[in-house]
Amino acid sequence: MSEYEKICIEQANRDYRLNVIMFIVTFVSVLLVYLDYRNRKSKESAEKSISIAETFAKQVIEKLAIIHAYFEAYKLTELTEKCQFLYFSNFDTEELKNLYSQEVISKYVHILSTINVEVEVGDKTQSLKSIICDTLNELEYLCMYITTKVADEKYIYNSLHQQFLKTIAVLYIEISLSNTDSKDKYYTNVISVFNLWKKKYYKAEKKEKRLTALENSTKRFFSWLKKPKTPKIK
Repeated sequence: MSEYEKICIEQANRDYRLNVIMFIVTFVSVLLVYLDYRNRKSKESAEKSISIAETFAKQVIEKLAIIHAYFEAYKLTELTEKCQFLYFSNFDTEELKNLYSQEVISKYVHILSTINVEVEVGDKTQSLKSIICDTLNELEYLCMYITTKVADEKYIYNSLHQQFLKTIAVLYIEISLSNTDSKDKYYTNVISVFNLWKKKYYKAEKKEKRLTALENSTKRFFSWLKKPKTPKIK
């Protein structure tokens, strides 16, 4: 091998090592930028989730309490509970008529129309219908952050899912009556979060039931072991 060939091979090896080093440096740099971005997004998502929980507690919870109080007093809750919220999904008039009889729907509309009350909410006085509308609009706004993943719903679910699911189930007829056109629906973000959290709720409930059944079986087994054995008479 000539001296020139040796120099060419050495140069090629140096170029190869340099390319490998450059690739590693570039890869590590991109990885660090990505990790930094992901950490910042995660932090921002967590902060937004906390902000949503605070808004819910300060602005929405009082209105939910008023809605539930009047629905209980006028037995509207009894009407909505005639169907399990497991079956609530589309929140439109077509689904509503499949789940409830026309008698129940008409009774709901009639009772709600007779509740002519003015309630103090914060610094203003509102009708029950107005409180329901404001509450759904505020929930729609908050749910938008969850559906667009600006806020991470896993940070919010544990603290809010019970009140949220209960409220939307109670207002199912109200929401569905407003959605006469499936192509142009109201409260789409509320509906999306409801369906998401409904699945999580039932999944957690099934898991809890399995664990309870296993725990009970284990207790019965150890209880059986502790029972004194009756000696056999020969």
